[in-house]
Amino acid sequence: MIAKPLDRSSSPRTERRLRVLQIFNCYLDYGGEEGSVYRIGDSLQALHDVEYFITSSRELQGGIAKSIAAVAKVHRNTRIAERLRRFQAIGHFDVWLIHNVFPTISPVAYEIAFSAKIPVVQYLHNYRLSCVNGFFLNHGEPCTRCIDGNFFPALQTACWQDSHLKSGLMGNVLRRVRELGVFDKVAHWIAISEAQKRLHVRMGVPNDKITVVPHFFHATQLEANNFERNTILYIGRLSREKGVDVLLRAWKSINLSSVRLKVVGDGPDRFRLENIVREEGISNVEFAGFIPPGEQNSVWNHAIVSVVPSIWEEPFGMVVLEAWNRGVGVVVSAVGGLDEIVTHAEDGLKFPTGDAEALAGALREVIANPQLGQQFARFGREKLIAFYNKDRWLEQMREVFEKALKV
Repeated sequence: MIAKPLDRSSSPRTERRLRVLQIFNCYLDYGGEEGSVYRIGDSLQALHDVEYFITSSRELQGGIAKSIAAVAKVHRNTRIAERLRRFQAIGHFDVWLIHNVFPTISPVAYEIAFSAKIPVVQYLHNYRLSCVNGFFLNHGEPCTRCIDGNFFPALQTACWQDSHLKSGLMGNVLRRVRELGVFDKVAHWIAISEAQKRLHVRMGVPNDKITVVPHFFHATQLEANNFERNTILYIGRLSREKGVDVLLRAWKSINLSSVRLKVVGDGPDRFRLENIVREEGISNVEFAGFIPPGEQNSVWNHAIVSVVPSIWEEPFGMVVLEAWNRGVGVVVSAVGGLDEIVTHAEDGLKFPTGDAEALAGALREVIANPQLGQQFARFGREKLIAFYNKDRWLEQMREVFEKALKV
């Protein structure tokens, strides 16, 4: 049940609990962004009263008739507009915290907020506002050709879901976002790394309106681990931007029988990646599928290191914090937020993005000396506790809302 509106005459807005509406459209497949949205909203309850407005991309799936109707909804979803106005009328929210409006919610969320003079805080998770697929990748290669707002290259190359039609459609939607003046009218923006902030400034978001607030992770008690560490671990979504192809090429060149590569996760690339392993005869690789976080103890207990081989401008990398919390070192691609989180040879190893030979060299180093991974984990855990804790995150979020409400 939505609470009654707060008394707005008692104190300045920033000195009381705010009413915050958190807005998010779920993707077809569950991913880290969706998990972060709920963690962010639940954690913000320590400061403010947060309600959720959640939709799903599945709402636009269906037959031909429904697909035709979906095209209009992606540009301006009037049904969602009615729901949002009703939420606002009942909840009297002070600020909207928007995570993702594509495709179901549509840019209509910004229209309503701006016309009603509701401050918007935009929480950034990817690069969707200037890239139709959100990754600044074009068929597996880095690409920022649309960053200035001309989305014709996306249409030409069909870089979203290998479809000229879908790429062109999303390009038109993103043009609509710019026409609405979203970059200037959003009260404040939250980036989760300096790398992500720099790319959004290139898009046209004012530099002084973006605050970098890295994700936090609650460190748990580290238990003694007497298990044999005999696996190289990958945990994450199996999609092109995650660079699992690079990891498989590196693993093929290592060719050890005593150590296993364990791939935990699912996604649209799983079948293709399993085919690569079969066709190229890559040994000692196990695709374990999706394992819920609460059931992952065994895979972490046996890990020498956790590998994050991303080829896109990964905005952050929660799996790095998870590894440190579990007492496991990391080997990561030196790209985006990953490059900021990890200090090479101190709390992990970094390798040039997409360089399978360099990754193989890093893996050989930690396999030959398993204690090195443990050393990285100890230093990483110290960093996790000092810099990526909830109290620090809450204080940064408090400052963001203060900035947003002063606009």
